[in-house]
Amino acid sequence: MRVAWLRRWLIGLTAFAAHGVGARTNLVVNGGFDAPGEPLKGWRTHYDLPGESWYAENRDLVSVIAEESGRRNVLRLHVKTRDLAINQGVKADSEPIPFDPNLRYRFSASARSTGPDCRILLEGYRWKPGIRPHERPEFHELRKCYKFTQLYFGSQKAGDMGGVGRAWSSASMEIPGELKSDVQRDIYSTIRFVIVHVVAIGGREGDLYVDDVVLEPLGPVRGSAGKRP
Repeated sequence: MRVAWLRRWLIGLTAFAAHGVGARTNLVVNGGFDAPGEPLKGWRTHYDLPGESWYAENRDLVSVIAEESGRRNVLRLHVKTRDLAINQGVKADSEPIPFDPNLRYRFSASARSTGPDCRILLEGYRWKPGIRPHERPEFHELRKCYKFTQLYFGSQKAGDMGGVGRAWSSASMEIPGELKSDVQRDIYSTIRFVIVHVVAIGGREGDLYVDDVVLEPLGPVRGSAGKRP
């Protein structure tokens, strides 16, 4: 059963362009990290739910800097030691974004690194059992149900890391892409929200810089790949 507010939300957002990304519609709140007076608006950097104790200092390692290599208002994830790089890393997650499996989307971002590797990807969520759907979900009310392919910034489109280098580069992908089995299609159809997951991990100490994180709707899914049950 469709949630009426989800469709209204998605349709309404197609009427305006996001800050810093030209005329494109961006479903990511503050994907350019330039919200006046609140540069991390729409992003979670403080992790204090059960099982998140590894990230107790995470919020002190994430910031938005005014200028970086010719770009303004850039997300910085500071990996201060190699031990941090090879273990939990440093991360930031967008607030939950209402998602319709019957629509196609383009997901893109720009990044560069002075040391750590990166993973930038979408993760699909649905309501936890017993939670009544509403318009402003909290993280603890959602259950992860789907992991999308990550963005790859280099020529190699495989592996655990996105392959970002020292120079700024951009990567994009269209979703849903190919859903290879009935099981995968069924799971995909249960997604109600997506969260942009950005993590600086692997490699060595240094900084991961990220900018222009965009999720834009492209129109209906062709065929039945994204249909809900």
